[in-house]
Amino acid sequence: MKKQKPFTRSHGLLMPIFSLNSPYGIGTLGRPSFEFIDFLCRAGASYWQMLPIGPTGYGDSPYQCFSAFAGNPYFLDPEWFLNKGWIPPEALNLFIYEKSSRVDYGWLFKTRQKALYAAYKGFLNIGTAADKKDFCVFKEKNDYWLNDYTSFMAIKNHFKGIGREGFGKFALKNADAVNFANGYLSDEKDFFAFLEFAFDRQFYELKDYANKKGLKLIGDIPLYVSNDSADVWANPNLFLLDSKGRPTGVAGVPPDIFSTDGQLWGNPLYDWQAAEKTGFDWWQKRVSRLAKMFDVIRIDHFLGLCKYYKIPASATSAKNGEWCIGPAEKLINAINSAAGDTSFIAEDLGPKSDEVKALLKKCGYPNMVVMQFAFDGSDNDNLIHNIPCNCVAYTGTHDNATLCGFFEKAPLQVKKFARKYLGVKQSKDLPDAVIRHLFLSPANTVIIPLYDYLHLDDTARINTPAVGHNNWVWRMGGANLNMLADSISALAKIYKREKF
Repeated sequence: MKKQKPFTRSHGLLMPIFSLNSPYGIGTLGRPSFEFIDFLCRAGASYWQMLPIGPTGYGDSPYQCFSAFAGNPYFLDPEWFLNKGWIPPEALNLFIYEKSSRVDYGWLFKTRQKALYAAYKGFLNIGTAADKKDFCVFKEKNDYWLNDYTSFMAIKNHFKGIGREGFGKFALKNADAVNFANGYLSDEKDFFAFLEFAFDRQFYELKDYANKKGLKLIGDIPLYVSNDSADVWANPNLFLLDSKGRPTGVAGVPPDIFSTDGQLWGNPLYDWQAAEKTGFDWWQKRVSRLAKMFDVIRIDHFLGLCKYYKIPASATSAKNGEWCIGPAEKLINAINSAAGDTSFIAEDLGPKSDEVKALLKKCGYPNMVVMQFAFDGSDNDNLIHNIPCNCVAYTGTHDNATLCGFFEKAPLQVKKFARKYLGVKQSKDLPDAVIRHLFLSPANTVIIPLYDYLHLDDTARINTPAVGHNNWVWRMGGANLNMLADSISALAKIYKREKF
């Protein structure tokens, strides 16, 4: 097995695109992202870690997307269309959202497609011959996933956004569904292809800007895909489905610190034997695409590669699942061969597993350490003196409270131990002490969410697992980050994590 080389001593920030400040109701790939890259470079950071960037479905979770290959059209920059001449200046009003404190997905769902369709029509009417040729080349180059995705989305749009299982005879890809999409819905297909073409152009402009400044982008690959996705629709043979295309078992995790009922994610499980017979072809295509977009990929729920939790599809909680054996080394070999020079991070949080430790030792991927799990009073793996070099250390992830929120609600004994361990007298000083100790730690890579640098409480929390509301909506507002960048840079210089 190819063994990945350890990362160099460095630091980065965790910040979802949707949380960036913009006048368009959600962060975009335009000025907000370019300005954030400038901030990161001023802070001496080596990495910008994003969450998954796919088109979100029910619940607005980036871990439940309509496609494992597509980009989220909500992130498209309206000003890019304006600069192309595909929309007039007054059309920007279709994108503007006055209440900018939280992401309003309901408003986006009702308005954004109409606004983007105006850009599509502008492209058709006044786009240059070169632009239209580029569009044709893009469709041809990406046909291996794009054709199925646009067919799925066109059919979904035809059925007013209903889930895949409500498509009737089109619930899975078949000749009738393909003919319907290619014929009656051909314009809708081309519209969704145009959105991906625009996303592709905007994203690679951003990546090129970041890489030229020495900044690397960290992407995120959810282990599972949504049941309501083009991936399941077009590849039912790769999933555990019944004859009607319904999952026979679904993904999740047993009861844990987040929920006494466990987490019932509901994603269909893979038929790993069927995938292996194809040489993990779908996985290789998925990883190959992401590897071109990102310099590093975080594999979410890495445990599921070694063993996965199978919950009956009819279950209402995750209490009564069973553990099954995953593809482990076979899949790692397949994705390594597709990844080129792109590196991986293994999200190994949750139940501890000897199988995961052994696989990580073989493949060399750094695992994750989270400081919010460190202060239970035990000599656990997340404490600074136990952190290995080959890891990525966080104050918390997108699934955790903010650092201030964590200590505000933490039991007295947790705060007491943290104060003693970190050498501070007052609990209000704990967040900064955690960040400083992570920077001085032996961890090769440290990633801090922006909201922890800003000392924000849990109103900035991104996601609360097993809670289906008020997630994925935090936005940073219009704070000036220059002073923060300088203070982060100074910290990085002291502890030899400064890139520049």
